[in-house]
Amino acid sequence: MNPRNAGAPAVIGVGILLAAAGAALAGVNYLGPWLIPIAAIFIAISVGRILLRRHPDEPWLPLFLVAGTAFKLFFSYMRYLTVVIGYGGGGDTEVYDKFGRRFALFWQGNGPNPALPDLRKTNFVRWFTGACYYVFGSNQLAGFFVFGLFALIGSYLWYRATVEAVPFIDRRLYLAFVFFAPSIVFWPSSIGKESLMQLAIGAMALGTAHMLNRRLLKGLPIVLAAGWLLWVVRPHLLALVAMPAGAAYFMGRVRRKDPSTGGAFSLFSRPLGMIIVAILLVFTVNQGAKFLGLADLSLSSIQGELDATTLSTGQGGSSFDNGGNSLNPIYIPNGAVTVLLRPFPWETDNPFQLLASLESLALMAVIVIRRRSLAMSLKRARTSPFLLYCWLLTILYAATFSSFANFGLLVRQRSLVLPALFVLLSTNPALGRAVPKSLPADVATRVPHAPSVSAPFSRW
Repeated sequence: MNPRNAGAPAVIGVGILLAAAGAALAGVNYLGPWLIPIAAIFIAISVGRILLRRHPDEPWLPLFLVAGTAFKLFFSYMRYLTVVIGYGGGGDTEVYDKFGRRFALFWQGNGPNPALPDLRKTNFVRWFTGACYYVFGSNQLAGFFVFGLFALIGSYLWYRATVEAVPFIDRRLYLAFVFFAPSIVFWPSSIGKESLMQLAIGAMALGTAHMLNRRLLKGLPIVLAAGWLLWVVRPHLLALVAMPAGAAYFMGRVRRKDPSTGGAFSLFSRPLGMIIVAILLVFTVNQGAKFLGLADLSLSSIQGELDATTLSTGQGGSSFDNGGNSLNPIYIPNGAVTVLLRPFPWETDNPFQLLASLESLALMAVIVIRRRSLAMSLKRARTSPFLLYCWLLTILYAATFSSFANFGLLVRQRSLVLPALFVLLSTNPALGRAVPKSLPADVATRVPHAPSVSAPFSRW
């Protein structure tokens, strides 16, 4: 790809999107599913060339971006077929679709106001679906494409955060994980909360990476924007993401920036950041507790909420016995296995569960093969605090969602934490030994990188 010519594909892509929007305003709703994928590919080509200018040491990035976009669009279509044909419609997607059509008609002056009491949680997704339908036409498949592309942006933000914060990451391997791992490309690709949460958590990771590199003024606005979206849609996820970020900021070795790149402000960014992070943590924990209906943050209240979650989710054909809930740390490995690796093949009773179990087996194999990377990520967790963030996020997520007693819900929810796990599996031990532990992350990222050992997967 020619990195010098990014304007032409951008103009074509934007022009196609404007054509889709014009058709929607004219009442033609069937063009969106055809025009949105074409526009997305052209825009991906343009963005890939722009990013290559900014990151010339990542020559594979444009091709990955285009391939990842095409892959995501394909799986968004497969997700659509799964909902419409496999499950016969219904569920949350049908509700979002109905409200989206009502909002689009109202904004076009052809229907009554849906009159939602607020724009929080499920209501926000209903409103956002309406915005997508108003712009690109009231078509469910078009909505799947739009939501899926937002999730893809979240995957790229995870990649950029990891590269910014971990100098010894195998970049191509990690990008392959977040762009092509089946759960990540399939589940957060439909009209629903998961796609928006993938975007929000990816943005939170990027903002956290900047703050851990003591770029407070650059990271804080991203953290606030991502936190707002999490708070609006799923406040409990905001707490799950914010607590590991705060712990990494307080416990990690966040050093002063290199004098050649930092000004006087860098002397005060750490203490100022600690105050800001502490305030945000208090807010997010309180909001998460309020959302879950916890009277207080005592162990008994949390235990009761976990048990209630098990009871409410342990219904339907995908239910299973999760073995009970415990806040004892010795049960964290068992919870991690449940959240990240189940169902096992012998626990499945339909084709969808069988596919999920095969992916779990593949992930289990990757964990075994990449065990040295996992060990290095633990060893360097404090000196590269973004690794600590990913460790804590994975552990906290596993401890929380192990209370789910339904494989269908569990497989869908774990797609949001897999990017953090893949960070831990993508560290390059050879490159890690070449980067001194005492070197600050923002300086280390400017050290020339050794060739990626993935090539793309020939060496582990």
